[in-house]
Amino acid sequence: MKNLIVYAHPDSGSLNHFIKETVADNLQESGQEIVVRDLNQINFNPALSLEDMSGQRIGQVAEDIKTEQGHIAWADRIIFIYPIWWTGMPAIMKGYIDRVFSYGFAYRYDQGIQKGLLTGTSDHYQFSWKIKCRI
Repeated sequence: MKNLIVYAHPDSGSLNHFIKETVADNLQESGQEIVVRDLNQINFNPALSLEDMSGQRIGQVAEDIKTEQGHIAWADRIIFIYPIWWTGMPAIMKGYIDRVFSYGFAYRYDQGIQKGLLTGTSDHYQFSWKIKCRI
């Protein structure tokens, strides 16, 4: 199976980094293919620009987005690993989803009804948050 891990945490000492490394090691040991996209390491630009939105409408996307879409098209399984910050995903992950899972690639509209275009893949999410407990 071809696995794409999309990872978003800037701290290599974090729980999420440990989870990413553990998942990648286990997949490799079981003979599966892996590509890891560390969004902070590749300096992914999360800002969805007017140029991005205009390009999507006519089927044109930036080169960095084409690269990420190529990884998604390659994968049988996509694994998202990120923390929960302020009740949501980090901005870099949100921007990745906004820019990469774009109109014409991930979905389109048929007679006003949204239709998903990514078939044959499964998605898995792993996220963490800090919980303080008093004992």
